[in-house]
Amino acid sequence: MVEKRRLRLLKERLLNMYFNKFIGIEKVENKHIKVREAVRAIAIRDSHILMVHSNKGDFKFPGGGVESGETHVEALIREVLEETGYVNTVVGDKFGVYLERREDVFDQSLHFEMNSHYYMCECMGETVAQQLEGYEIEQGFTAKWITIEEAISQNERAQKLSDHNGWIERETYVLHKILQFVRGESERVVKK
Repeated sequence: MVEKRRLRLLKERLLNMYFNKFIGIEKVENKHIKVREAVRAIAIRDSHILMVHSNKGDFKFPGGGVESGETHVEALIREVLEETGYVNTVVGDKFGVYLERREDVFDQSLHFEMNSHYYMCECMGETVAQQLEGYEIEQGFTAKWITIEEAISQNERAQKLSDHNGWIERETYVLHKILQFVRGESERVVKK
């Protein structure tokens, strides 16, 4: 009985998403898959969206990897705090999932799979200093409220550069989906 209810709730959740995108290697033969679960925040306020700007000129959604023992909600609250400084984040419905599978650049015997889960969020109240580390510091991550159209335009410009960030394709795809949603042009569907 509990299992049936869990499966029904999962199905309802999937049917309420606006996208379920897969790119990369579909068939995996004779290789193990290293999976990274990630969560990303979609926070919209007064026709602006909260994004993280890099010194390469692109924008990404606040978020990152889910650590061992964390739920998606816990990871998202932590990541938003670290990357934007927002202390109060309310996590809402899942908007979609973007799954990428490629050969692992560090180990040729593996495939690397990144499952990015996007959630509607509300970021409010006070902000504190960002808690960046490693490549986030190197790339000069700064939080910025920007229109969806501006973020798309900047990402499309940055994607033409030879030294662009690997996340641009994914983030631009999701920005387009959000723009369709905001304009009332999208339906809740789950398609690849």
